[in-house]
Amino acid sequence: MLSQQSKYALRALQYLQKADSDSFLRVEEIAAATDLPAPYLAKVLKSLVQKGLLSSRRGKNGGVALVTDRKRVTFYEVCQAVDDPIVKSECVLHKRLCSASRPCAFHERWSATKKKLLQYLEAEEI
Repeated sequence: MLSQQSKYALRALQYLQKADSDSFLRVEEIAAATDLPAPYLAKVLKSLVQKGLLSSRRGKNGGVALVTDRKRVTFYEVCQAVDDPIVKSECVLHKRLCSASRPCAFHERWSATKKKLLQYLEAEEI
């Protein structure tokens, strides 16, 4: 399951895609249109700006907009931008790295499923 941050980011990005691609939209407008809390959405959008998935500008006509020179944005990139646990290598049972050389009790069963999930996230575009 995706984190709340990833879900908010995906909803905001989908809204921005439907809007005029050349316009910058204010966080409050995106929040109202997507029924998301503006203060928390602002933090999520800031992460997307920092990772180059959105552009931003200040001022009267400021806000955020899709980066126009990007050909595609994948679910994986969004999850990575907001530091979603699903894209990390952290163990699902413990707060440490889990690998084939240092597996947890669940590692063997989970790793194949996680690999398929990550492949899906990398292939799916917003």
